[in-house]
Amino acid sequence: MVLLRTSFRLVTLLALPLASSLFIPQQTLAADSETDSLNTDPTFHDDADFNVTDYYTSSDEWNPTKWDYDVVIVGGGPAGLAASMSLSRVARTSLLYDSQEYRNEQTRYMHDVLGQDGQVPLKFRSAVRQQIEEHYPNYSFWATRKTKVTAIVPLAKGFRVYDDRNGIVTAKRVILATGITDVLPNKQGFAEAFGRGMFWCPWCDGHDYKDRKMVVYGKLASAIGTALNMRKLTTDITIVTGGPLTKEDKDAAEARWPGWEAVVKNNYKIPIRENDIVRVERTNTGMEPRDDEYRVHFNAGGPLVTNGIIIHVGTRQTSTLHQQLRLEMAGNSVKVKDNMESSIGGLYVVGDANSDGSTNAYHAMWSAKRAAVTAHVSMSKQEYLDEVPAAMVAAAGGDEEFYRDQIEALEFQLGDDIEHMYKALGG
Repeated sequence: MVLLRTSFRLVTLLALPLASSLFIPQQTLAADSETDSLNTDPTFHDDADFNVTDYYTSSDEWNPTKWDYDVVIVGGGPAGLAASMSLSRVARTSLLYDSQEYRNEQTRYMHDVLGQDGQVPLKFRSAVRQQIEEHYPNYSFWATRKTKVTAIVPLAKGFRVYDDRNGIVTAKRVILATGITDVLPNKQGFAEAFGRGMFWCPWCDGHDYKDRKMVVYGKLASAIGTALNMRKLTTDITIVTGGPLTKEDKDAAEARWPGWEAVVKNNYKIPIRENDIVRVERTNTGMEPRDDEYRVHFNAGGPLVTNGIIIHVGTRQTSTLHQQLRLEMAGNSVKVKDNMESSIGGLYVVGDANSDGSTNAYHAMWSAKRAAVTAHVSMSKQEYLDEVPAAMVAAAGGDEEFYRDQIEALEFQLGDDIEHMYKALGG
């Protein structure tokens, strides 16, 4: 009976990932210029399908009894660092992979973060990492710098993680803090200006342009909203709509901002240029926010000199792991539950990459804390449940498989109890 159940479980486990992530196209990654050339992991090949069943054919491989780490964290920004520290505080081991791809790579200073206002992002990350290494050396571990995770394979009760340096580790849970990338218009000067006078968040960068000249570039309805958010900082604002306004543009603005034409144009005196930007040209060589000045060139009419430019841009996932894992999406964001768990149980997505509607450093750190708490609670629950069958056999006799079938009904209530206990202890 036990052998039959084990065989059935193996078939089930081998079939389950086929629905979500068995076939994972892999691309060979370029060698790190700061290291020796890397050997290509023979498991992964260009334009080839990664078939999990080719590498995991036994129940032991699908359901290991020993794990390399409690949690693998993918991403070394504020979210990934927060997850690492939080897990350490409850003696959970984690391995953090940092590909060193950051959304705020060009940002000069962090703002609106308590104790870190005006801090250089690199110094912030370095300081946090140093604190974690000093205080939690037995729990927080780091993959070699610039190591990139290439695949994550769901197992029975955890995951197997592959990286581009031939590394393979197992973990009970995974936290993705891989972030998003802003997709800029392909216009001359935009890439150089972004993060250095061109930005999208009034809270992060707006105060640097108090009482200075601003251009708001985007569709009319959205541009009006941004201009209104900036008016407490400066009234020298010009809206640039990207081209002549259509009836649809005006209707959308009227639906969102009734009476916009009278208020914006007449009361607030905000000019609206129905042109598109073709090029931005930096006119000051200084690189501090106080030095920012640009000449904005249009497809018609003369140029405009401004200190700052707010734009509305699209985003994409920085990592492709969501595609490999077939995670459920909400637009360009990975869909998550309130506890930050994705459509694959035990795999959490935090920070800008997830769908909970906020993108800032505070959100990144909070969402990582939430995921870390949930991961710890769920592991505590699973560890308890794994002990029940053998303990019951020892205490009362009987078939261990019988007790395994009985514990499923306890899972939800037990999870609530453990989480309440954890919160009471300060989690």
